[in-house]
Amino acid sequence: MRYYKYLVIACFAFIFSAKVFSQSSDMTGLWTGLMYNDTTELSYRYEIAISEKNGNLVGYSQTFFILDGQEYFGVKKLRITVDGNKIITQDVKLLDNNYPIKPPKGVYVINVLNFEEKNSIGVLSGMFETNRTKQYAPATGYIHVEKKNDVGKSELVKNLQNLGLGDELSFIEKEKPAEPIAIVKTTEVKEQPVAKVKPVKEKAVKEKEPTVAKVKPSKEKVVKEKEPIVAKAEVEKPSDAKLNKAAQNFNDRIIETIQSVNYTSDSLVLSLYDNGEIDGDTVSVIMNGEVIMPMVGLSTNAVRKTIYTKDIKDSIQLVMYAETLGSIPPNTGLLIVYDGKDRYEIRFSGDLKKNAAIVFRKKE
Repeated sequence: MRYYKYLVIACFAFIFSAKVFSQSSDMTGLWTGLMYNDTTELSYRYEIAISEKNGNLVGYSQTFFILDGQEYFGVKKLRITVDGNKIITQDVKLLDNNYPIKPPKGVYVINVLNFEEKNSIGVLSGMFETNRTKQYAPATGYIHVEKKNDVGKSELVKNLQNLGLGDELSFIEKEKPAEPIAIVKTTEVKEQPVAKVKPVKEKAVKEKEPTVAKVKPSKEKVVKEKEPIVAKAEVEKPSDAKLNKAAQNFNDRIIETIQSVNYTSDSLVLSLYDNGEIDGDTVSVIMNGEVIMPMVGLSTNAVRKTIYTKDIKDSIQLVMYAETLGSIPPNTGLLIVYDGKDRYEIRFSGDLKKNAAIVFRKKE
């Protein structure tokens, strides 16, 4: 068990972030998404911040992973190398973490990510791999992050600000310093004597000191730490109620084939994610007319299903049926298909009138 903990932390303590830069577009900003680890077969939350300093790109990342039911994090500084359309990243330093044990030395990760722009959204995706050491075999996995405009909810940005590195983030607008309050000086006027007039006794009036408004410090709200969300490795057995409700208007919608895939294995592993903002998208997956994944809620945690193809002689049609459109229509998702060592990444979109379909044909 202790070796397993070291292995998991070795994978995540030095995991890099992916960033892309081109001279024609500004790639600085916040990127959030998921990281899939082939060793644990789980997906984890992942954030990257790309900043510009003195004409060069610098980066920071925060990796979240779950071990023994507890979520841990690590914040790293990154070095970014651009190679054509690929971004190669490597950790420079571990800045902050709450790991249960000290991370092993000598383990580093190489991320090689491709940049794409889909539906006006920047996407970084690709593979990561750790180096081989005397103690650890290489670990591999997959990363998918998308550029986000709302940085206020980012835990990475908050942690960097707590570490005093908020000013290093060029994509965050700096607050303007408050303008100084002008202080008006009063000139003392000497009283001139008046001839033959008995001075009237006046009440002494103390000069009032300027009033300074005291700001009562606000009490900081105590935020309870959320319970970690553990990604489920397999789809739960669908209930009869879900099966009865799934894809009720299937025959009334247009089916659009968006991709064809040639596979070789006797089984395919399907992993479903939300492809954008987590806004409540729900889909049902229909294989050759039969519902195999009813009413699945999409998020950054993978929902998986293994389909066995040994006895299937004809082609396989997978239809992604949009049950709900979420708060940001249309219904969008990411389907990752594992065919042995091969991996296919398919983004789909649908609404209440049209379904997306993928056709699988076995190689001869």
